[in-house]
Formats: sequence, structure tokens, C-alpha cells
Amino acid sequence: MKQNRAARSDAKNGGLFPAATSFIFSPPHLALIREMAEPIGLFAGDCLYQENDPADRLYFVNRGSLKVSKLLEGGLSATLSLHIPGDLFGEPDPFGRAVHHFEARAMEDSEVGVVPQTELDKIIRINGDFAVEYMGWMALMQRTTQSKLRDLLLHGKSGALCSLLLRLYNMYGTGGTAKDHRAIIGKRITNLEMAEMIGSTRESVNRILNELKDLGVISTERGRIVLNDPAYLRNICHCEDCPKEICRM
Repeated sequence: MKQNRAARSDAKNGGLFPAATSFIFSPPHLALIREMAEPIGLFAGDCLYQENDPADRLYFVNRGSLKVSKLLEGGLSATLSLHIPGDLFGEPDPFGRAVHHFEARAMEDSEVGVVPQTELDKIIRINGDFAVEYMGWMALMQRTTQSKLRDLLLHGKSGALCSLLLRLYNMYGTGGTAKDHRAIIGKRITNLEMAEMIGSTRESVNRILNELKDLGVISTERGRIVLNDPAYLRNICHCEDCPKEICRM
């Protein structure tokens, strides 16, 4: 009996990062990607690639986490995506001469496998099943981007922040213990980092978070955000019950 993709995702990542984008690939094809990937180590804050670097490879996260962002005027930054172990990411180039329009940096000590686009192209030409899964991965990236744009554009800053909290929980969430079923975002994320993820200011994020705390919707514990009432957050952002592989940052 074939496993469904959600089950495959949990199995591959040990249940830690079920939202990882590599769930789209079958175990043999995921192993093939790992074989092609040349591992490199990054310390927290190290740059994996910068704007205008050639976009001729993809990246597979083995350990740690990275963020893809755009530098703005005045030293500001906008975060487009976060990547966790099991993620395949990059900017596929259909023309063979594209450059990166964003930069990727390690948020913590990380290990990333570098996959040359030329090697992927060779496999795509001879392996139809791999090509179909690769197309599925590209479609997943598009749908994830569309869902983030929807929340940023349609529901204001409060809706965007409520959506972000749910997305962060899907990526880093822990279910607590048998006696404590609260939804806890296991990774510490600063208010400034959240502001960069929704195109807002730290002051606006502070205000909205304090309002949510006053309502009892969220709380903090040892620097981590606890979602006491996820249903309230879903209502504010008009949640469409997307799969967690799409509802992520």
C-alpha cells in the first residue's frame, strides 16, 4: 500500500518538520537529490547567496534554518520565506542565465546541500517520474507564495500577523504534553523578524501582539509564543484550511 504524501513527510523528517517541501518527492527520488547535493556548512548569519549571484542551483536543507529576504532602501529588509530541514528551495531558471533577486542567510548554524541545476536537468530528461514530482514541487512553491500574498493583501496587518503565527506553528510547532495541549511555536522569533515577514513595523507588531495577549489568544513562555486560541487566529485571517505544506512561511 502506498503512503500518502503527508505520511511520507512525517516519516522523512522524523515528525519534527512535517511542513518540509520535500514531501512531494518519493523516497528514492529524495535520496537521488541528496546524492547530488554537495553539503556546505554555514554559521548563523552567513550568506548562502546574494542578490545578482547566478541562479544555477537549488538548495536542500539538511540541518538548521535559513531565510530568504530582499534588502530595501534605508537598510530595511523584507523576509519572503523561511526554510527548515527537508526543504528544497531556490529560483529555478528556465533560461540558463538568471540571477538571484533575493539573498539567503542562515538563521542558525546550518548545513545545506547544493544541487547544480545542470545535474537536475539531466535526471529530468531521462526520468519521467522524477520530472512529474519536480513539477509538483514547483507548483507547491507557487501555491505557497500565492497564499502568503493573499493574507498580506486582503486582511490587513492584523490578519497577516495572525496568519503568520499559524504558519510559524505549522513549521516549528510543538503539541505540548498529555497535560498541556497548547500550541507552542518552538522557535524564538523576535517582533522585528515577524515585522519583516509581513511588511510591517516592529511597533505595529508589538501593538497587535499585546492586543492578542489581552484577549488571551496568545501568551509567551520562555521567549516562545503560545497559541491559546488558534481558532480565533484562523477567524481573523479568514483561514482557508490549506495543507500545512502550503500554510507556512
